[in-house]
Amino acid sequence: MECSSVSEDDMKSLQQWIICVGLTATLPLWAVGQDRTSAKPLPPSEEIPDLSTVKPTIVCGNCDQPFDPTTHKGILKGLASNRYVGELRRALYWQDSYHQFESKVHFDNCDFDEAVGYVDSLLAEVDRHVVEAKVAHERGDQAATETSALKAFFALGQALHGVQDFYAHTNYVEMSVDQARKSTDIVIVSPWTQSGKNRIKELESSGLVSGYVSWGFPKKCPNGTPTHADMAKDKATTPSGAVKVPHLENRSRYQISVQLARGASQELMDYAFRRWPLLKEVNGQYAAFEVLVDSRGL
Repeated sequence: MECSSVSEDDMKSLQQWIICVGLTATLPLWAVGQDRTSAKPLPPSEEIPDLSTVKPTIVCGNCDQPFDPTTHKGILKGLASNRYVGELRRALYWQDSYHQFESKVHFDNCDFDEAVGYVDSLLAEVDRHVVEAKVAHERGDQAATETSALKAFFALGQALHGVQDFYAHTNYVEMSVDQARKSTDIVIVSPWTQSGKNRIKELESSGLVSGYVSWGFPKKCPNGTPTHADMAKDKATTPSGAVKVPHLENRSRYQISVQLARGASQELMDYAFRRWPLLKEVNGQYAAFEVLVDSRGL
């Protein structure tokens, strides 16, 4: 049998093709077919905007009566100098600056078990700081009491960030809108409760995913999962956030995400002030903070 001649250039091309195929075969399944070229963004600014320059949510934690919106301006003015509210808000932004690449912190990359566990660990941290504050209070050490209480509010703010991100970074809104007759029909999922944890497990079996972030870790999404940029609803202008839902008063997915994140935030603050009365005692019944903070530039 006579073999046809192969040029040197053809041989080089064949070798490159073989190498390419070999590398592709060694990639994990989540990487095949997904964007692996996104460069890590620069760390976001550590500057926390003044409370008067944003549009914060004001909640009354574990209150018998709902918040009266007519008192909004007066309450907000008082909260602007509240150190505990300041720590809560600082933690919301801290998560983007210092935990930028951790999937569990932001409910990214389908890392649901770790994300839920992370919220639990932060609330356990709140508990430790409250215990320390009580001990300091009993011995009359006001400075130590305040220091421990500030740490408790910081950990609570970190947990608050993750709870809000569940609605902005997963497809929970997309999965829920078709069955809802009005947006308030969509159930708030509270990841710190056992019922919330069970619900997330059920949703996972029905197709719950969160956006794929190429430089985040770990990565647990199935092949073909949309990227974070395609799924995120942190802003009204994102591809998914801008989508209108006609039968829900033409509200956008972003608006619905904000509604759910705000509701979950209220429930978490109610839980915190009910479980740790000291937090309400040192802070007062009102708190103010942003909803859906994502300064990572994704």
